[in-house]
Amino acid sequence: MNKDIKDYKYEKSVEDLKLKSFIDNSTPMNVDISSIKQKAFQKIRKEEKRRKNRRMFVLSISVAACFMLVMGIKFSLADKNYWGIDLTALFNSGSSIDQEELVVPMGEKTTLLLTDGTKIVANSRTIVKYPKTFKGSTREIYVKGEAYFDVAHDAEHPFVVNSDNFSVKVLGTKFNVSNYDNAESHVVLVQGSIELNTANHDRVRMKPKELVDIRDGGFTQKKKVNTDEYTCWMDGMINLDGECIQSVVKKLTNYYGVNIECENKISSNKLYGKLVLEDSVTKVLSNIKEMTGARMIINGNSIRLVRK
Repeated sequence: MNKDIKDYKYEKSVEDLKLKSFIDNSTPMNVDISSIKQKAFQKIRKEEKRRKNRRMFVLSISVAACFMLVMGIKFSLADKNYWGIDLTALFNSGSSIDQEELVVPMGEKTTLLLTDGTKIVANSRTIVKYPKTFKGSTREIYVKGEAYFDVAHDAEHPFVVNSDNFSVKVLGTKFNVSNYDNAESHVVLVQGSIELNTANHDRVRMKPKELVDIRDGGFTQKKKVNTDEYTCWMDGMINLDGECIQSVVKKLTNYYGVNIECENKISSNKLYGKLVLEDSVTKVLSNIKEMTGARMIINGNSIRLVRK
C-alpha cells in the first residue's frame, strides 16, 4: 500500500495538493503511520471521485435542461398553445425560482405575511402565488379561490392582485376577492380605494362597502353591501341575512370542493342566522335541513337538497 501512495502521480487539484503535503511532512511515530496515511489517502481520493461524479451529473442535467428549453421555445413559435400552455405568456410573466406558491387544504384557512408587510388570509382550496421579495415598480401576486387582503401602503409601488379574468390595483387597502369560478367572480372593498380591470378591458374604481361582479371576464354590476357578509368566513362562518339557499349552496361547494345542488322548489328559500363551517360538509347541510325542512340525497361526491 505504501508503494501505491509513493507511486501516485499528483495533480494540481486542491485535494491532491493537500494529500501531497500531508504525506511529505509526515514523520514516523510509535503508531502504524502507514495505516493512517493509507486511510487518509483513500478518504481524499473517495471525496475527489464523489465531487467529480457530482460535477458530471450537474453538467448532464444542465445540457438536458437547455435542450428542453430550446425545444419548448420551438414548439411555442409553431403553436403557442402546445400542451395547452401559452409558453410565451409564461416566459413574459417573469416566473422564476424566486416564486412561492401557497395551496390551502380543503376546509382550512391560512394567514400569509408578505415581505412588504401585506397580510393575506386565504380561504379553503385557495392558491396564492407570490415572489419571495418584490422587485420592480409594482408588487404583483396571483390568486385563485378566495382571499382577504390587508395591503401595506406604498404609493411608489402599487399592489396588484392578478386573477384569471381580472386584476385589482391598490396602494394600500383592505378588500376581499372571490374567484373560485372563472365564469363568476366578485371583489368587495372594505377600506381604501381600488381600481379593477377585467379581461374585457373594463376599468372600475371602487369605494368602501362596494361589491363588483365579474362574469365571463366582464364587469356586470357594482352595488353597496354589508362587507361583514363577505369576510365572515375568516371567523369560520357564513352570515345569513335573508340569503337564498342557492347562494349558500354555491359558497359551500367552493369551500368543501364537492358538488352540491338544490331542487328548484327550495332554491329561493331565504335563510337567516349564522351557519358554522364545520369540518364535514354533511354536518353543515344537516343544519340547513333543520332550517328548511329539506332532505339530503348523497350520491358519491354529489349532494342534492330536495323538499321532503
